[in-house]
Amino acid sequence: MKKESFLSFIKGRKWSFLLNFSIILFITFGMLYFFGFVPEEFKVSYGRYPENNSFQKENAEIPLVIKVPGINIDVQVYNPQSTSTEVLDSFLAKGAVHYPGSGNLGYGNIFIFGHNTRLAVVNNQGFKAFNGLKDLKEGDLIDVYSNSNIFSYKVTSVKLEGADKALVVFNTKVHKLTLSTCDTFGAKSDRYVVEAEYVAKKAL
Repeated sequence: MKKESFLSFIKGRKWSFLLNFSIILFITFGMLYFFGFVPEEFKVSYGRYPENNSFQKENAEIPLVIKVPGINIDVQVYNPQSTSTEVLDSFLAKGAVHYPGSGNLGYGNIFIFGHNTRLAVVNNQGFKAFNGLKDLKEGDLIDVYSNSNIFSYKVTSVKLEGADKALVVFNTKVHKLTLSTCDTFGAKSDRYVVEAEYVAKKAL
């Protein structure tokens, strides 16, 4: 009896082969993603112009730029979907970061954080995204831009929080904004936390 070639074996059972191959590929990719071995380009994130973001709440908008005229902050806001320290740190090097799972513009408590530095000369502008945050005062205004609107917030508190204190309560129905500075996401260091209440929205 002639032995069946491997190619003939696959052709005769192609649907079974494709199904098993797809399952193995899916499991392998999932394990690589879980352990952090997936290249950055395969990780879903949203930059300045996210057109079709499925995680938006109805009537909520994605923060894309934050401006604080009183302390000369004008920085892009990145919207990663992964909460891993590696991913968040990579976006912190570019600008401010909207923490995944916190509120959006028009909904809940928005948590945005960024680097600050005391160095006089900084080549990477992302490392001084939130310089001067500690100098904000109650009543100062903060503007956060979406694709089509400007959301304004008024500062209600500026605090220096300890390293082990929780920064943000996400399960709030109150629409507000929380800003924070950090050297590295997840690092055990004190940080300034600014809370601001929603004031108004206007079209761009």
